[in-house]
Amino acid sequence: MDSRDPLEPPAAEAIDSELEFHFAETVEALMARGWTEAAARREAARRFGDRGKYYRNLKRLERNRVIRLFRPEALVRDARYGLRALVRRPGFTSISLLALALGIGVNTAVFSVVNSVLLRPLPYADPDRLVMIGNQAARGAASLADFLDWKNQSRLFETLDAFEINRFTNSRFTLTGDGEPEQVIGYRVTAGFFDTLGVKPLLGRTFAAGEDAPGRPPVVVVSERLWRRRYASNRDVLPRPVILNGRQHTIIGVMPASFEFWQRDPEAWAIYPLAPPTRRGPFFIRGVARLRPGVTVDQAAAEMDGIARQIELAHPKDYTRLRIAVVPLREIVVGNIRPLLWVLSGAVVLVLLIAISNVANLMLGRATARRREIAIRLSIGAGRSQVVRQLMIESLLLSVAGGAVGVALATWGVAALHSLAPADLPRLGEIAVDGRVLAFTLLTSIASAVLFGLVPAIIVSRTALTSSLKESDRGGESRRQSRTRAVLVGAQVTLSVVLLVGAGLLIRSFDLLGRVNPGFDAPPERVLTMVVSPTGPNFPNTPGVVNRYWMRLLERVRSVPGVEAAGLSNAAPPDRNSFLDSYEIEGRPQPPGSPNPPIPIPYVSADYFKALGVPLLRGRWFNEQDTPDSPRVAVVSDAFARRHFVGENPVGQRIVYGTWHLEIVGVVGDVKYRGLNRDTEPAFYQLAFQYEWWDMWLVVRTRGDATAQAPAIRQAIRAVDPGVPVDRIGTMARALSESVALSRFRSLLMTVFAIAALLLAVVGIYAVVANSVAQRSREIGLRMALGATRSGVRMMVVRRAARPILIGVAVGLAGSLALGRVLEGMLFDVAPSDALTFTSAVFILAGAAFVACLVPASMASRIDPIRTLRGE
Repeated sequence: MDSRDPLEPPAAEAIDSELEFHFAETVEALMARGWTEAAARREAARRFGDRGKYYRNLKRLERNRVIRLFRPEALVRDARYGLRALVRRPGFTSISLLALALGIGVNTAVFSVVNSVLLRPLPYADPDRLVMIGNQAARGAASLADFLDWKNQSRLFETLDAFEINRFTNSRFTLTGDGEPEQVIGYRVTAGFFDTLGVKPLLGRTFAAGEDAPGRPPVVVVSERLWRRRYASNRDVLPRPVILNGRQHTIIGVMPASFEFWQRDPEAWAIYPLAPPTRRGPFFIRGVARLRPGVTVDQAAAEMDGIARQIELAHPKDYTRLRIAVVPLREIVVGNIRPLLWVLSGAVVLVLLIAISNVANLMLGRATARRREIAIRLSIGAGRSQVVRQLMIESLLLSVAGGAVGVALATWGVAALHSLAPADLPRLGEIAVDGRVLAFTLLTSIASAVLFGLVPAIIVSRTALTSSLKESDRGGESRRQSRTRAVLVGAQVTLSVVLLVGAGLLIRSFDLLGRVNPGFDAPPERVLTMVVSPTGPNFPNTPGVVNRYWMRLLERVRSVPGVEAAGLSNAAPPDRNSFLDSYEIEGRPQPPGSPNPPIPIPYVSADYFKALGVPLLRGRWFNEQDTPDSPRVAVVSDAFARRHFVGENPVGQRIVYGTWHLEIVGVVGDVKYRGLNRDTEPAFYQLAFQYEWWDMWLVVRTRGDATAQAPAIRQAIRAVDPGVPVDRIGTMARALSESVALSRFRSLLMTVFAIAALLLAVVGIYAVVANSVAQRSREIGLRMALGATRSGVRMMVVRRAARPILIGVAVGLAGSLALGRVLEGMLFDVAPSDALTFTSAVFILAGAAFVACLVPASMASRIDPIRTLRGE
């Protein structure tokens, strides 16, 4: 029986063949001396002994060879040689470094974002057990009565708390009593809010159990930013009385700047007193809870579904098909940004693959030019594994250097990201190049070295010694190498087409979104908006006090030189809506459980439409006849009229809104209040002065640039009452720009990646064609000596390069269709297979590729056939 050790098949086959040959010769020699065949075989077997010893010896030799192959001194020697080789070729090294740095750098930058937003745990204690709760959806609002029912009936939550998002005040507090009045973003929260999240204050304490009971003195926790900005980091601020929304609170703690929840920039968290509710509304509350250990989100959702049925049965007039959503907090924080991040991750991987294929082509061309050198090394005793090792070490050196430069590019890119990203990008402050990102960069560099270095190294190490030693340095490429390089070029083109189409779709979408009519005719740069919040001791909760202030304010602002019109509203386009509600049309009651869907209901002053330039289509605007004491009236949008009064005159009809019956006095053009990317929604307007509103948008139309008028307008507001804060001052042009910030951001990033891919592909095509021309210079010289024209040579070079490019374009278009379906949710008014975008991408790439081929083709046409054939 054969007792040999297992070996690699080629080695085992070689030993078998050699042993069989010598065994047969021994048998034949014995038989020639008169031995029988059987006796000769037995004698030969005795002489050869245990065949396994040959395999064991070979195995030991192989093992020693592998050890020698990776000895530290051998690796250091090859590293030194590789460095010298790279320095001797500055052009090749520079281009390769640039390609790798670009590919690795963009991957590192985007991984920094993905790591911070998607992979890193939320900055709360045991964050996987935190969930958000809301009516109908996790972001849906509930009432205090709903929250108390949840808290009393649920059993699967370790803690359950709430925070209030007030649509009327835009979740802002007016802070007075200890300095200049100002508005700060903030929420009212229940006593266990910070304990549920598992976060600790920087100074002082958070709310104690029972501190949200009715009648307890109100307290507030402020942010570190507010503490440093307003109170100059004074530790004696605790405890300190302040006035929030006209009511005295005591500061009890300071939260660190790293603490974020729901929004990036809250600066105050006031206690939410749990006074027994007298009705089911208003609906301003969201729940945040911590699951008990071992409880799943699905189990908690099932329990809340049961509670929803009980609430619905107990209050059939208030709820129909009530659903209470329970969603992991991570899903709420990440929000709609997850698809974008995965798309960007895919995009940068494509850029990296293009860079790798680019460098692989350069490495293959360089290794081809070194075939004679490699053949000499092999002929004087170097093993093929040693040649592969040498080339792989050069690749690794190149890749690690590219990774180092890539980290620098990524650090710059992350800094640029902080300035370019939309303000609501989740966890933006946590994005940084940290240890995990550096480890990712190192792994990416090593993987890149293997990908672009291994195949060229193996191909060249298999070079035929005799033919390579006979060839000159311009002996031409083998067919296998030529095919490999063509495949790499085709891959670069394919990936570039995909990125160009993706960027084109997003750019088209952004362009069309920017052309959407927001619904008003006033030039956006001539419209100034700001939030004015009259609260405090000068504004007691007495009917008429606030309205009289608004009237004085409008009169004073209109008197400012350069002001054409001024109006008030609790909402402002394009996405600053603060109030949605349902309604009925008088005489057309809705079936039970099927009310009209909630729509924007702005409360405005009479000159609001004039200030924005909203066209009047029928009837009249609000006027001086409409007073707090006159019958309630409404102005409806054109979309509202089309929905309810097709073929009828809406003017004179009535809207049933709560207990009010509002007569429609006019129809105006449609205005966007919930984003430019949403379909036009119906809306109806009510006169603000027929109600009492404490927080309003002041909309001012000026004759010139509104920004220049801002100081005078603000001074006019202070002249009416210096204690009233003014916030969120900006032009309508700025508001329109901010509303499309996310679309602009993703279009910009995809465009950068597409341009990077296109440049890399162009460099790769140029390098391949130029190298091919250099390798085939003798052939081209011979053709020209035999009568080939310069134009014919140029066409020959371009035609040969065109085949992989055309194949790459065709495959890229197919891949782009798949990408279009992935991007569909991010597109506005653009089909995923938009013909204009696809055609433009093909023409851009084809033009760039043609230029990349034309330059080396022109060089080929200028080859001197006589000097080339002489070998000069």
